Amino acid sequence: MTKPLYQKEFESTIEAVGHAINGALAALVHHQWCTRDDSFCLRLCIEEALVNAVVHGNKNEVHRSVRVDIFDEGTSCRIRVRDEGEGFDPNSISMPPCDQLGGRGVCLIKHYMDEVTFDHAQQCLEMVFSRGTFPFREKESNVR
Repeated sequence: MTKPLYQKEFESTIEAVGHAINGALAALVHHQWCTRDDSFCLRLCIEEALVNAVVHGNKNEVHRSVRVDIFDEGTSCRIRVRDEGEGFDPNSISMPPCDQLGGRGVCLIKHYMDEVTFDHAQQCLEMVFSRGTFPFREKESNVR
């Protein structure tokens, strides 16, 4: 794997998640994986993965840590999120009923990312997207 564009390890708090998201997006904008104005869907995926790591993986236990690493692999970008939980299979997650609150994070990630897996050897969620996947605004502007 190549040298990371961004690395951050932080305690399991929602406040720390916000700082990590901002740093991750700044790195992705700097390395031209998205623009600041067109980063909504990418931000959503990173936020869902990090919040899930804090809430579900680390069970909101502040003494546990979360780590995010972002790698430029040429035509694709790999985002790895590691927590201290037991892990899960993203393919086992299905969309909840419309009247249920919550439970859509992994479904949203799977919708926007090209590839979503859980690496059991590394104990981390991996999200991969291709160059040009984000921004969406250019694609959406043609629909108006």
